[in-house]
Amino acid sequence: MKKVLRFFAIAVLVFAGLATFPCAFAQGSGSLDADLRQQFKPTKFAVAGGALQPVDQGVILVVKKGGIRAYPPATLVLATNKVQDGNIETPRDNPFLGPSLLLPVDNRVYVMKVIADLKKDRVIFIVMQCDQCNGAQGTSLFKAQIAFQFPQGWLAGADAGQVADVVAQVLAPDNGGGDNGQSQGQPNDAGAAPPPQQAPQQSAPPQQSTQTITKGQTEDQVIAAFGQPDKIVDLGAKKLYVYKDMKITFIGGRVVDVQ
Repeated sequence: MKKVLRFFAIAVLVFAGLATFPCAFAQGSGSLDADLRQQFKPTKFAVAGGALQPVDQGVILVVKKGGIRAYPPATLVLATNKVQDGNIETPRDNPFLGPSLLLPVDNRVYVMKVIADLKKDRVIFIVMQCDQCNGAQGTSLFKAQIAFQFPQGWLAGADAGQVADVVAQVLAPDNGGGDNGQSQGQPNDAGAAPPPQQAPQQSAPPQQSTQTITKGQTEDQVIAAFGQPDKIVDLGAKKLYVYKDMKITFIGGRVVDVQ
């Protein structure tokens, strides 16, 4: 059994290296790639005691929608789960890729890689189950490749925060996770806004005579229009501004929902 786990662990590390070659993905935008890696810090792994172990833990994400097909750690070629307009297109089960499973909702995962592919207007994530976070009794570490598809040309003018707004529909930040990788609270239950249909435009602060709020506005723009909120609930990537007659939800510093 230890030999099998050791083989799985080494295969994962080999795959992580292979995935950086241009034949796997088109090269992305250096600036957006760097910003995305900062916002979604990948976890670094090493083989210890015959098993794969995280040595530099990055961001933990929570699966918010079912339908993500994942494969064992020794699988070198992953079928792509495509996400567009908030919907997941699940790849068919392929016996040549080995056994697979659909990641359960509320399952927590490590980020292994995140790549911005501007030529194909998509951002690709490779994630792996966080066994400790999920309370797994044995070793699972199933991994999945997820491509978030954006409207043509939108990604070239987007920043990491806007991309994170869309990703949060499927992979939300684990606001209850501790530094040790174990879950200590409930996952973010915020409703996610639909992905953008066209390139967002910079909005000027609303005039006081016609106070309006739109998706994508920053916290400063909202404060300029409505003043300081009565209460601020800061949950990390998610923040709530509570006014007397409404509640505004921000993810990544931008408006995604108003109630």
